[in-house]
Amino acid sequence: MTVVSHAAIGLAAIALAAGTGLGAAGAAHADGPTDPVVTRAIEAAPWVELKVGDRGYRVAAVRCFLTQWGFFNGCAPGTPGGDEYTADFAEAVKRYQRARDLPDTGVIDAGTWVVIRTDFGVLKLNDRRTNQIKGAQYALKVLLPRPGLKVDGKYGPDTAKAVRDFQAKKGIGVDGDFGPLTFKAAFDSKAEARGIPGR
Repeated sequence: MTVVSHAAIGLAAIALAAGTGLGAAGAAHADGPTDPVVTRAIEAAPWVELKVGDRGYRVAAVRCFLTQWGFFNGCAPGTPGGDEYTADFAEAVKRYQRARDLPDTGVIDAGTWVVIRTDFGVLKLNDRRTNQIKGAQYALKVLLPRPGLKVDGKYGPDTAKAVRDFQAKKGIGVDGDFGPLTFKAAFDSKAEARGIPGR
């Protein structure tokens, strides 16, 4: 697992988040209103590069996302092997990258993360994208240990509360929707850090 930062991607994301020329922050994030300082700090944090041999909640979540989108069959967070970046998973990543006109390296680099975040969109209460929800739930369970949060693929009140708690922890406008800014804060290199980004 490597921390990666691509300046052009980072600057574009910061500009988008700040609402400069590329779009308004509210439309860009679909998370609650957030202090621009916090938004810039979250957007500036590098992504974590994932490759064969890596393991952890990020790998488990992306396995679920690619399962949801039809590129992989292996969403099993919290089970033996459910968080491993295997050769088979790398092939699924390559298929995803080819489908999205990305270099098919089989490595989840900053450019691939940006496209995953776009494809992820926004999860809300009563959403039905089961595997995608499982990936988000597992990340929340790791980042905000909550004994009552089930990784069951149902975006109900418990999941919405966990999202609100995570948003509050990161200084993101609390709305209970797992939007792009919440996604970035949950999967970038600073996800496990304590405190509000930028403060």
